[in-house]
This record gives sequence, structure tokens and C-alpha cells, in this order.
Amino acid sequence: MQGWPSYDRAPPLWLPLPFLLASPVWLSAAGLSLAWLSPGPVSRFDPAALAVAHLLALGVLANAMCGAALQVLAIVAGAAFPRPRLLLHVLFWPLQLGCGLLAAAFLNGFSPWLLLPAAALLGWALLAFSAAALAGAWRSPARDATTRGMIAALTALPLTAGLGIALAGTLGAGWPLPWKVLLDWHALWGLGGWLLGLIMAVAATVVPMFQITPAYSASWMRWNAGLWPAALLTSGLGWQLDAGWPAFAPAAAMVAVFVAETLRLQHLSRRSRDWGRRFWQGAMAALALALIAGWRAAQGPADDGWAALGGWLWLFGLGAGAVLGMWCKILPFLLWLDLQRQAPAGARPPATLALLPEAAQRRGWFGYAACLILGCAAALGGAPAVLAGAAVCGLAAMLLRDAARALRRHRNCLLGWREPQAGGAMP
Repeated sequence: MQGWPSYDRAPPLWLPLPFLLASPVWLSAAGLSLAWLSPGPVSRFDPAALAVAHLLALGVLANAMCGAALQVLAIVAGAAFPRPRLLLHVLFWPLQLGCGLLAAAFLNGFSPWLLLPAAALLGWALLAFSAAALAGAWRSPARDATTRGMIAALTALPLTAGLGIALAGTLGAGWPLPWKVLLDWHALWGLGGWLLGLIMAVAATVVPMFQITPAYSASWMRWNAGLWPAALLTSGLGWQLDAGWPAFAPAAAMVAVFVAETLRLQHLSRRSRDWGRRFWQGAMAALALALIAGWRAAQGPADDGWAALGGWLWLFGLGAGAVLGMWCKILPFLLWLDLQRQAPAGARPPATLALLPEAAQRRGWFGYAACLILGCAAALGGAPAVLAGAAVCGLAAMLLRDAARALRRHRNCLLGWREPQAGGAMP
């Protein structure tokens, strides 16, 4: 059954909004952490690199993706969240505290006093979120491409979290587990299953809706959600059995199809001047380059910078590119939808571009592109990491300023509606 957007089923504004606003705050923390990187090519095992990677993955991407997923599951799949305020507190605060503790643990030499509490908090937040979201999705009659893809991605999330907890126990409590095998599977399911899986699922709805494009091809919509987890599993097993890069051929082929299809739709967009398109185009280019960097990293030592480059292209290039493309659309959409609900008779809320203008998206795009280029150069030792960190902090500051302005416009609109009503009620 196809799920059609129904705005009446949307959760209250204050459920997804804190996650979306926390995302640029953690982006600034990731920028500051780049200053701890050692000079020269970055090793994937550098504690500062691990801190930056998890600040991006958990602070920036997980917050934005959780906020977007709660909204999309309700509107498209009809998922119900009966106690939204409890859900907010159960998910939001453990995620923020756990993310901060985990980054601090890496920057303080994998301190078990920080690592183990961080794993417990993050495990709780991510497992609770996936359980709540999966329960809502399974109860929904919708079985469209977005719903099926989100179910697959939400299944990968507890696997990622469980492997992360096992890694924390191995490093912080001496559990006798093969940490390298755990690390490989943790990265595979985190980057491929959760991050890219959710981006592919949400793209099926978000790209046609916000970019005014045709729908993704029927064959891709029909088979992607089921074949992608199988391709990842095949790749992981082949890698562990020393089958080499041919094991990744099915997954790489599916990624290539997704990149080509998304770029084709962006070319057919009826909003050819929309800056949101450029975020998706940048994300797809970064995804293609990440595959090349990953192949190159497998040919050399862990400290030659190519593995770090691949991680930056995945987490910031793909993740932040797609997330910022959605963030610039979903944030004003949420505010507009809240105004639509509260509008008095005869009143119309302002357009989404009045809440977050096109100029804000243009600034965000140039900031994203600058950070992406400087981060790639820093990973290979071609530019100081502090320069990339300053650019990332600047991008975060721009996003927070634009979000504050959008919230102020939302508040002023509500006040403007209430003041005439209050004036008319006076004797």
C-alpha cells in the first residue's frame, strides 16, 4: 500500500524540533575537535579523528535523522507516537549526554570512566528510538518505498548500536572480543545500513516533494529496501573471508544506481534554481568519491590519510550534504505546519521561504562546499586541520543564526495573530 503524506498525522512541533536544533550545535563541537588532530595525513585510529567521526555521526547526523524520521514516519507511514513528550525526554537527553561523553572519552585516551557510561546512554537512546520507530512503522498499513526503506534502516541501527557497545566493552572493560572484526561490522552497518539506508529511504519522498522532481524509478523503489541489506551482508562476509574488493561489487553497483538516479532527478527538477538541489548533488558526488577513497585506503597503511578521507566523505560529504539539504527544507516546513495548525479563521501562515529564505540555503551551500574541500585536504595532510575546523564552526554558526531567525519569524507570526484577538476581547 502506498503511503501518502497526511499533515494531520504530524507530531507536535516540539518533538522533532529539538533534534534538528541540536544538530548544528554538535557540528560546532566537531569543528573544535578538528584542532586536536595531529599534523600530516590523518590516521583512522587517531583519537581526535574518532571523536570528530562520532560527533558527526551521533551529534550532527543522528539528531537530524531522528528528527526527520519521527516527522516522515508520522506523515508518510501514519506511525503514531502516543506519548510524544515522554518519547522526547527518553530519546533526546541520553543521546546528547552520551555523544558528549563518547567524544570526551576518545580525546582523553579512551578513558573507561567516560567510555562505558557513554556506551550505556547511547545504547539506550538508539535502541529506544529504533524500537519506537519500528513499532510505529510496523503498525502502519503503508508499505511504500520510504516505509520499507526506513524499516530496513531502523533494523540496521540497533545492530550498529550493539556493535558499538561491544567495542566499548572491549576497549573500556577488557571484554575478550575481536575488536577489529567488531569495528569493521560497526562501520559497515553504521555507514551503509543506517546512514545511507535512511538517506535512500527518505530520498524517495523528500526529493520529489521538495525538489519537484519525478519519482524514483519503479524498479529501484520496488527492490532497493530488500536488496540493500543483503548486499551489505554479502560485502561484510566477503571482507571477513578475505574475498577482497569483488565482495563489495553488489553494494557498489547499488550505490552507483542510487547516485545516478538521484542526479538524474535533480537534473529534471522544476526548481532548477533551488539551492537545496546543490546539497544533494554535492552529497552524491561525495558518495561516489568515498567509494574510490575506500578502495584506495585498502591498498595502503592505516595512517596514509585515505581511510580518514573516506570517512570524511561519508560522514560530512554524504551525511551532512543530504542532511543539510533536508534540514533547510524540513525546519521551515515544520514551522509552517505548526502555524497552519494554529492559524485563526481567515489567516494564512507565511510561506516556508519567508521563514527560511533562499539566501540562507545559498550561504549554507557555500559553507558546506568550503568545509568539504578543506576537510578532504586536511585528511591527506595537505591543509591544516584547524583551518577546516574553523570553516566547520563558521558553518554551524550560520545554521544556528538562520534557525534563530526562522524561529523568531514563527513566534512573531503567532504573536501577530494573538494580539488582535486579545484586543477584541477587551471591554
